[in-house]
Amino acid sequence: MTGFPQPLQGKRVLDLSQLYPGPATAATLATFGAAVTKVEPPRGDPAERLFPATYRMLNRGKTILRIDLKTDEGRATLARLLAQSDIVIESFRPGVLDRLGIGADWMHRVQPRLVILSISGYGATGPYKHLPAHDLTVLGVAGYFAAPAELDGGVARPNIRIADALTVHAASLAAFVAMAEADRTGAGQIVDTSIFDATAASTLIMSLTKGDLDSPAETQPQVMADSAIYRCRDGQCMVIATLEDHLWAEFLRLATNEGHPLRGAAFSTRAGRDRDKRRLASLLAEVFASRDREDWELVFAAGRVPVMPVWEGGEALRDPQLRARQAIAVTVQESAEVAYPSFPAVFNGRREGQPDSSAEPGLSRPAAQGSLT
Repeated sequence: MTGFPQPLQGKRVLDLSQLYPGPATAATLATFGAAVTKVEPPRGDPAERLFPATYRMLNRGKTILRIDLKTDEGRATLARLLAQSDIVIESFRPGVLDRLGIGADWMHRVQPRLVILSISGYGATGPYKHLPAHDLTVLGVAGYFAAPAELDGGVARPNIRIADALTVHAASLAAFVAMAEADRTGAGQIVDTSIFDATAASTLIMSLTKGDLDSPAETQPQVMADSAIYRCRDGQCMVIATLEDHLWAEFLRLATNEGHPLRGAAFSTRAGRDRDKRRLASLLAEVFASRDREDWELVFAAGRVPVMPVWEGGEALRDPQLRARQAIAVTVQESAEVAYPSFPAVFNGRREGQPDSSAEPGLSRPAAQGSLT
């Protein structure tokens, strides 16, 4: 068996993007062996000022140049870089590069085999194409909040940048496909993707299959009282997801005594639990509120049932599964360690940056990377 795969070794990526999705996509390509040069405006990527730790994480190992693309000298430098590149990643609003005189046609005259991956807020077409966009605004219109998840149908800001994360995965896959097609045909490729497209591709799975989205949340099949978060006696939370009847039965065995109302025939099937969701939710709330979260963790450790604690703050970084899966990688940049999430797959028994089994459990340590300049 070989180690962690490097199928992009020898490929050169020119990263013109800023903030999160584009730089993270370029970092993903670097994970698989590509060499990345990042071009920033004279003032730098705004992420360096707004989120310095995230900036260091997403731009680890890249060669960083600051170039004014509005000048002839800057465009000449860009042309030299493009001539040596296999793919360029850009995150400008549609039309900006054309106005600067460095659009797709110009790039392909410089490098005919070039893959141009554009990651914008809403894509190059449609009524929103020129609008500024960030993760939360895209979630609003891409349907994330359209399908309710709770009985009361509340809307709350997600705790992570879900739309940005979905975009990184979609754009990375698109980059791999486009580079493979360029290699196969010898022709350049233009890929138009967006935060909106990546988010809608996920939200539509729910929206297109769940019936009338305008009906009350209580009537919608994806809203389940036994797939929810409940508060414990100490104010901390547990999450339950007993979709299947056999898991529900195991939950009852561990969490309730004989004669408890939840053990009645009315709740023994999926259809029964969905028939009176509010009554079920009330009974579950009483059960979880009867003990502290730590007590419930011990209870459910004894069985196989999808009931888990909701970690708060730094607890998440101490999760034993996170460490067992070596989900955090550490690299060295400018003599300082930078931690980042390992690519979420194990190839031939190896996680990203984990050459052997001698490293500290939970941490993958790639070789030291070049300095940011």
